[in-house]
Amino acid sequence: MTAALLILKDVVKTFEFPTIGRDESTLSAMNKMLELDKYTLLVPRQNKNDAYGIVTKKDIVARVIAEGKDPTKVKVKDIMSKPLVILTNLSLDLRWVAKAMANSGVSTIAVFDKGDFYGYVTEACILEGVYNALRRAKLEQGVEFVSC
Repeated sequence: MTAALLILKDVVKTFEFPTIGRDESTLSAMNKMLELDKYTLLVPRQNKNDAYGIVTKKDIVARVIAEGKDPTKVKVKDIMSKPLVILTNLSLDLRWVAKAMANSGVSTIAVFDKGDFYGYVTEACILEGVYNALRRAKLEQGVEFVSC
C-alpha cells in the first residue's frame, strides 16, 4: 500500500473522544485534558437538532491563554468550534481528508459511520499513516529506511 492509496479508514482512531459540558470552565477542560492525556474534547449536542462541538488544546492556548483571559471564568462554549467538522465516508481518499482539514482550518475531524460516532482523525494521524505507508513500501522494495 502506498501513500496514494490510503483511505480514511486506514488512519482514523476508533476510540471515543472524552467529552466535556459546554458550560464547564476552560480550567475544567484543561484538567480533563491533562488527566486523560487527550488534547481534544467533544462537546455533546444539547438535543438531536443541535450540532456537536469540539475544544482542543489549540483553542485554549489561542483563545484563552494568549489573550490573557482567566481559565476559571471562560466557558467551553465560548472557545469551542461548532459545528464539528464531520466525515462519513470511511473509503474517502486520504488526500480529500487532508484537504477537508486544511480548507476548514481544523486539526481534528470527527468520523461517523452509519450515523454513529466511529472515531476521529487528526493531522498527526495523517502524517503517521503516510509515513508508515512509505516505510512499508520501502521495506517491500528492500530499501533500508531510517527512522528517528
